Amino acid sequence: MKPWETLNSKILIKDDWITLSSDTCKLPNGSTIAPYYVLHERDWVHVFAQADDGRILTVKQFRYAARQVCIELPGGVIDEGETALLAAQRELLEETGYTANYWQTLGSMYANPARQTNSIHLFLATGLNLMGKQQLDVSEEIEFDFLTIPEIQQKIETNEFSQALHIASFYRGLHALT
Repeated sequence: MKPWETLNSKILIKDDWITLSSDTCKLPNGSTIAPYYVLHERDWVHVFAQADDGRILTVKQFRYAARQVCIELPGGVIDEGETALLAAQRELLEETGYTANYWQTLGSMYANPARQTNSIHLFLATGLNLMGKQQLDVSEEIEFDFLTIPEIQQKIETNEFSQALHIASFYRGLHALT
């Protein structure tokens, strides 16, 4: 397969969180698509943090666009100049107050390669230690809990653990354990 050619790209929105471009693309068959919107975002991290008893550390927070409280894995945006591992360690500490003695990268995957430029980097964290209180951003209100693997799978079925990208990361983390 041949890649599309970008004939023109116009930035519509640019701020600290996202850049949205409107592109004119030429397809390998000669057709042109305009506008083709691309969302440029920083990469994200997810942390599959497993306690010594096998339970998984999860977070629960209100998600504005969905108007729902969602259960997820800890994670967030990789800050500029930060490695994915450092971001995962920072996010775990900020959202839960926990650190981990052992970290293993489980790879990365695209968030939505049709429209977004970013990837999600997944880490397995074990040897958990509670180091203090959460250090939440002003927009965050996060509760955390340890859930068994069957409990998470049940919450996926009942749409409480409902973000597709977190579900993918959960099952990828689960696969790494076997």
